[in-house]
Amino acid sequence: MMDLEETVFTLQYKCEQLWQENNQLKAMLGVVRENQDLKAKMQSFSHDTLKDPTAPDRLLGEVAYQLDRRILSYIFQGHKRLYGFTLLNIPDKIIEVSQHPLTGKVDEGYRLHLSQRYAELMETLNKFGYKTTLHPQFSEFIVNTYGILKERPGENSAQEMDYNNPEFLGKLIMTTAPRKLHKDLLLILTCLCNMAETDRKPLLLW
Repeated sequence: MMDLEETVFTLQYKCEQLWQENNQLKAMLGVVRENQDLKAKMQSFSHDTLKDPTAPDRLLGEVAYQLDRRILSYIFQGHKRLYGFTLLNIPDKIIEVSQHPLTGKVDEGYRLHLSQRYAELMETLNKFGYKTTLHPQFSEFIVNTYGILKERPGENSAQEMDYNNPEFLGKLIMTTAPRKLHKDLLLILTCLCNMAETDRKPLLLW
């Protein structure tokens, strides 16, 4: 009787494991497909890349750039200089900055603190559809394609008000960017708006 109960328990446990693994594989497959779709969009668009972006075009790149900087500044808030930091190397940078440059001793508490900030922020942005496997590369592509603003708008100018107006930027995306990029660009803008609302600062920081 005991052997039978153990066998049933073992089978149930294995079934549960297989079910979880199956769900994980489905989720991974979904991410892979999204990644392929996004790459296809970017590749098809890159054949028609802008040679000399205009100010509205550059503003698209600026929005993507600003979200990247906002994310990095939030995670590494104690670091003013973020040269060499990118969304793609955040895990490596967390390890790097939490290790003493001379002794190599690791500040475990600081490493955990940074890792938690990163995980919490990604969990928040994920609710808007942001994916760490897709959107860092997408932002990089947008910045490389459109560039960023050459000059910041004048303080308290109408231009500055427009650039910090989510409605204005949303319309700009719809009228300036190719249709195939609308969804992901609007998602980037939504994430930027959420972060600006949380830290109570303008959308575009200089």
